[in-house]
Amino acid sequence: MSSSQTSDSIEIDQNHDTRYLINNNDKVNGGNTQTDEAEVRVKILKPFTLPFMRYNNLLRLILLIDGITCVTLWLAGGDSTQLRKSIFHFTITTSVFDLACLALARMILLFLLWTRFEDTAAIIIDHPRGTGLLRRKTIVLFLSILFTLGFMAYSMAKLILLYLPASKADRAAMNSSYVGCAIASLVFTLIELVATLPANTLISRVGQYRKFNPSKGTANLRRVLGLAKENANLYRYEKMSIIIIGELPVCLLTVNNEFWIILGGVLALLVSSGTLMIAPYFFGQVINNAITRNEGGLNTTVVILLAIYVGGSIASFFRSWLFTLAGERLVARIRKMLFNAIIVQEIGFFDKNRTGELTNRLSSDTAVIQNAVTVNISMLLRYILQIIGSLIVMFILSPSVTGVLLAVVPIIAIMAVLYGRKLRDLRKKFQDELANASNVAEETIGNIRTVRSFNGEKKTMNHYGEMIENSYNIGRKLALYTGLFNGYMGIFAQGAIVLVLWFGAKQVLEGHLTAGLLTSFMLYALNVAMAFAFITSLYGDFMQAVGASVRMFELMDRDPELKLEGGLKPQKFQGVLEFKEVSFKYPARSDTEVLKDINFKIKPGEMVALVGPSGGGKSTTVNLIEQFYHPNTGSIALGDDDLRNVDAVWLRDNIGLVSQEPILFACSIYDNIQYGCDATRSEIEEAAKQANAHDFITSFSEGYDTLVGERGVRLSGGQKQRVAIARALIKNPSLLLLDEATSALDAESEYLVQEAIDRAMNGRTVLVIAHRLSTVRSASKVLVIDKGRIVEEGTHDQLIEQGGVYKKLVLRQLTAGATTNPSENTA
Repeated sequence: MSSSQTSDSIEIDQNHDTRYLINNNDKVNGGNTQTDEAEVRVKILKPFTLPFMRYNNLLRLILLIDGITCVTLWLAGGDSTQLRKSIFHFTITTSVFDLACLALARMILLFLLWTRFEDTAAIIIDHPRGTGLLRRKTIVLFLSILFTLGFMAYSMAKLILLYLPASKADRAAMNSSYVGCAIASLVFTLIELVATLPANTLISRVGQYRKFNPSKGTANLRRVLGLAKENANLYRYEKMSIIIIGELPVCLLTVNNEFWIILGGVLALLVSSGTLMIAPYFFGQVINNAITRNEGGLNTTVVILLAIYVGGSIASFFRSWLFTLAGERLVARIRKMLFNAIIVQEIGFFDKNRTGELTNRLSSDTAVIQNAVTVNISMLLRYILQIIGSLIVMFILSPSVTGVLLAVVPIIAIMAVLYGRKLRDLRKKFQDELANASNVAEETIGNIRTVRSFNGEKKTMNHYGEMIENSYNIGRKLALYTGLFNGYMGIFAQGAIVLVLWFGAKQVLEGHLTAGLLTSFMLYALNVAMAFAFITSLYGDFMQAVGASVRMFELMDRDPELKLEGGLKPQKFQGVLEFKEVSFKYPARSDTEVLKDINFKIKPGEMVALVGPSGGGKSTTVNLIEQFYHPNTGSIALGDDDLRNVDAVWLRDNIGLVSQEPILFACSIYDNIQYGCDATRSEIEEAAKQANAHDFITSFSEGYDTLVGERGVRLSGGQKQRVAIARALIKNPSLLLLDEATSALDAESEYLVQEAIDRAMNGRTVLVIAHRLSTVRSASKVLVIDKGRIVEEGTHDQLIEQGGVYKKLVLRQLTAGATTNPSENTA
């Protein structure tokens, strides 16, 4: 992908041969686009592409073939005299001149409508006329779909009229070219209807995201249209062919290994579907041979049937195996991409989103998608082929009876669409409620000791019960709508079979059909009915996947506000670390300013202490140095470089952080110390010795391979803290950040941890935050933060002499220390 920016335009070329052109009067300053005028035009030049041609070119090719085929079949129906008769003595039941004219009209009309949609699909974003233009495009597409439906209905009616009034003699004399013209018109209008639907999906998705920030709009719009995105520094979306179903971009196949797997599955699908198409015909032959007492023909037909079913079973095995294999590989890739998308988000994102909701997307949401893109895709293709093949054979056997069956199809299709939309909305709400319940469960189990100590079991049970009750209420609606739809489908599908049986039996009585052909016809009709029933069920599953995946794809599409990688990588971590007029508000608490115009410097090799009342902003300062957030105003500099421009990964590699509540992972002590770097066992043991952790580690029977449990629950507070110090030291950091590292420890543990900290601080730049003043007495500079501002600055002795906030803190701690432990002199 290449990108170029000027003051007048921003043009982005895609590998997918898709281009978006934004024309406005922008001012580009440091990568931030500020729009002088509200008008931003986005022109979609090539909204869809296929491996060999543009999507709209394929549509035009279909129209051209449609027109040529129908006109050719009409011309082939007789000599010049018959053609003149079909024109000047036209009757709707004996001539297809109307179908030829409609094919030409359809070709011209849809060609103009589709061209207008493509060439003038300019959507004005954040502009008063934007909604109007979007409405015009929607009207154009609506007219295309309406005209196509009209053409398809007329073609179906025409085909029925050609056959229904005819006697047996008239049917034998029926012009096969005329029949072919009617069938071709019906098939092509169906193809054109299906081909128009993705354009409608495109407009609806653009309309949904019509208002976006112009500085990020191009990237957002690319994702709205279902195009792959690439970010070489983080992860890469593989180039995919995409089918859009509703709001869900279902990744059907990739152009790499899955292509050949899918190709094999498609070939097996064609073979298995072909056997289903052939078998009913031979069933009819079995009946005819039995009636005519042809034992030899009967035996031969049964053997052929057996061979057909064996071959179909083998092909079905390969179809199911290959499609499922490709789907599993693809879903595994989606799960990886989703986790990658979550893990690179800025810390502010995790402040706003609960852990249970995110893990629910990784588990239940992807499970729903997995079912949709594996077995369901295979079954959907199979049943579509089954319907098309059965209808073709049924038209050959008896077009009039087939027309009776098709009369109920539009009613079933309309109800299926309405049901699917309702199911999609309910399923999305259901997944949201499940995510809320998961949040409650995860939070409760993760803090079970607090829950137990405050006797909060009943409260949390009631809260979780409410969440489950909410999901149950939505589930009841899902069950009701599913039951109503299944009953509706049963009435119409079974009623259609009875109607076909009655009409076919009349044809047998009149001598138009044999009993064997009627049997074959009924088997084909059952194939169609079963396929329609399964497709409607699959449609419901796809709508469930849509509801579950909307949130998942929104998350995958989200760009982190703070990039994980990219920026300056100095040779060494050196220079003064300086806060310059820094002010900051947490994204989740944007109404509260935590830091206000902070200014201070930390020189190389210097130890600086931050003290002050709780909630004053001390830990926020550490968060800003770690680039968990960026300041709202002001800047933080490392030497001559603004931290915003420094690579965050490089920066954190040079920083060691020890927090008040060290978080250990549920693995061994060895893995916890090694986390974040590649170190040898000797280096890990040396870091543990520096952190006063080696002795207690070796006292365990499994030593460094001891499992610490979830969040380090099997270790004491002092042991966890020393493991955390070893984890920080293993990186050999240039800057050591100590955030209340000893505040939660008893006297003995504090002594051991403080000894480890004193050893770790040698030769390093240190920023230490502490309530216990014994920790900061040796600091070369003490900063007192109160209510987001630095109110005092100096050494311990200087601040005591000033008699300000710092002295009050010292006296308060001395008083508390004398009360709790008179032998301990803390200041």
